[in-house]
Amino acid sequence: MISLRQLEIFLAIAAKGSTTQAAAQVALSQSAISNALAELEQRLGVRLFDRVGKRLVLNEAGRRLQPRAQLLMAQACELDELFSSTQGRLAVGASTTIGNYMLPQLLGRGGVDQPCRRVEVANTEVIAGRVARCELDIGLVEGQARHPNLELTHWQDDEMVVVASAAGGWTEAAVTLEQMPWIMREKGSGTRSVVEGEFPELTASSVRLELGSSEAIHHAVLAGLGVSCLSLQVVGRSLQSGELVRLVPQRSIRRPLYILRHRQRPDTAATAAFMQLIDRPAEL
Repeated sequence: MISLRQLEIFLAIAAKGSTTQAAAQVALSQSAISNALAELEQRLGVRLFDRVGKRLVLNEAGRRLQPRAQLLMAQACELDELFSSTQGRLAVGASTTIGNYMLPQLLGRGGVDQPCRRVEVANTEVIAGRVARCELDIGLVEGQARHPNLELTHWQDDEMVVVASAAGGWTEAAVTLEQMPWIMREKGSGTRSVVEGEFPELTASSVRLELGSSEAIHHAVLAGLGVSCLSLQVVGRSLQSGELVRLVPQRSIRRPLYILRHRQRPDTAATAAFMQLIDRPAEL
């Protein structure tokens, strides 16, 4: 019989690339880690790792086992929490605009009794990967994520606007969009993918600066470093105050926001509570 402890050790070795580092992670001796791996491989009748230099690297059999082991460990954690004081509370991932601007407002509706125990904010690609690996229970993202283990559901739409500093003198009358200095999110960001899809005329030479968050881009645009296309959730107040001006006002740019869930993970009471909490759109 394969044990959860063996699967935990297997996943630790896969993550760390060595039995020595995995031993520190799971608080066992290096010899105990090696013995547990040998027993697991003997039980399955296959080797799970190849040795490349000093590292242990997953082979084909190991790569097939990894997602199933991650799912089983996540389900075991759910069982462990079922009767604890944090009964069924979720680990939620959100891409940056949602996590920094929309989710705090939505969670505020639940008061102190939250269905979440942890919220992680990162770009869409990172959140999707963590939901697929069962490291997060639910993801709220700004871009589509294609993965066989993920279920993608439309949540709501978000309006995006092209903005520039009111003091910067950037107008379409003076220069075309592709000639303007653009400030962009990094590759893998949902915001970046929407901008590239909406403005195919932009090239690599159009991008003056890449920044890792919409808030950082917001401040860079305010400082007159260039123009950008950002969620109205991010720049709404600066537009109202007159610090920013909207370019291309005649163009409506709406992007869908999505809920990501693992296809094989069952619904829980905490899942239902969270879905009810986020059911209404956040307000500007």
